[in-house]
Amino acid sequence: MQQQAHQQQHSCTLDECFQLYTKEEQLAPDDAWRCPHCQVLQQGVVKLSLWTLPDILIIHLKRFRQVGERRTKLSTLVRFPLCGLNMAPHVAKRSQLDSLYDLYAVCNHHGSMQGGHYTAYCRNSLDGRWYSYDDSSVEPVQEDEVSTRGAYILFYQRRNVIPSWSASSSVQGGPGSLGPIPLGSVGPAL
Repeated sequence: MQQQAHQQQHSCTLDECFQLYTKEEQLAPDDAWRCPHCQVLQQGVVKLSLWTLPDILIIHLKRFRQVGERRTKLSTLVRFPLCGLNMAPHVAKRSQLDSLYDLYAVCNHHGSMQGGHYTAYCRNSLDGRWYSYDDSSVEPVQEDEVSTRGAYILFYQRRNVIPSWSASSSVQGGPGSLGPIPLGSVGPAL
């Protein structure tokens, strides 16, 4: 019964996830550090901050939790924007311009900790429509079907930046496709 209640958790927004990720946390007393000047044990505070933003922002949603020996899958619905993700409130150095991102792909995980299946939703840069990819099957999907409890990894592109490897750049006269998409800019795990 308790496991079912956990599986049917409330929903949250991606913005709330970022607020929690960057929130100050008081360290436990057993994590105290010794001040090099006064030699007294100090209970510290830790805060993660985002300082710069990449052109491609990859957000890994934490879908698995381990408490002691027990591991469970988290199925909270994380509501995320398909267009206009504003990262400005989450960046410590507020002077960075162009903090708007548009979603172009979602990796989904279906199943449990013991096994599962991955699918993807991707927006076609030529026709602007969303498609579902499941092994050898590709089908169009509506925008309102893209945000699900299975969303695991979100792929955002900075607005007004078209990478040279994008199909859009080829259509607009840019360099042709160079092979696999280089996904070197990894975003925070949330």
